[in-house]
Amino acid sequence: MTGSVAYRAQQDVRDAFDVSDLQTFRGDNGIPYAIVSHNPNTGLLTDVWFGAFEREEQFRVVLEFVCDRFEEGGYHLWLADLRLLNSGFHHSEEWLAEYAFPRAIAGGLEREAVVLPSYRGAPPDYDVFGSASAALRKITDGRVKGFDDVDLAKNWLIDGVFPGSRPAG
Repeated sequence: MTGSVAYRAQQDVRDAFDVSDLQTFRGDNGIPYAIVSHNPNTGLLTDVWFGAFEREEQFRVVLEFVCDRFEEGGYHLWLADLRLLNSGFHHSEEWLAEYAFPRAIAGGLEREAVVLPSYRGAPPDYDVFGSASAALRKITDGRVKGFDDVDLAKNWLIDGVFPGSRPAG
């Protein structure tokens, strides 16, 4: 995926959250596979994934970068857009539960929205990470929710509004 295709893949996230890029991550072949962006005014970090990363370490380096930003302070919201990711990260599930999420939470993470390709039949409060691992559900304690729409993810992240619910208090 070229840089211009990567930019277009991220455009709805840019438009919805008014983010600016912090870093583009590229595979050994030079092709981008993730872009981390932010909006310091709302305390938001985003990681948008597309194509495929080549090795587990490439997946982890992106999340290490995100965790570092949380630890530096000023961020409390996280949007992960996985709609165009062609690589799985099951190999890092334990690492996510035992290392990455605790770091982000310790750094101030309050809510994370994960945007996935449309999954028909999923309940409206589908918790993507909780469904993947009981241990991760325990750690995230409702902080992570799955969505198939960027605008719904924004409503929950920024306003604490989940479809059919009242604003978070």
